Amino acid sequence: MRLLVHLVGAWVAAEAASGRYPRPISLALGALVSRLGPPTALMALAGYTIQRLYEGGAFDAYRLRPVQRARPRASRRR
Repeated sequence: MRLLVHLVGAWVAAEAASGRYPRPISLALGALVSRLGPPTALMALAGYTIQRLYEGGAFDAYRLRPVQRARPRASRRR
């Protein structure tokens, strides 16, 4: 249960840090998450870092590309 609370706190902190919420709400969420302690702070920092790397395109090489099907050729009539 503790791990779940820390994970949810870290997720909320990462979302607040990314600018998803207005500033007053982000500050309040940050104050709540800071009460959870160092494990949550470290997970939030890691989550925010991964999110920024993802937005920057660091993981583009690892994404699956959609497979394009070859179109059947139309037969030529002479």
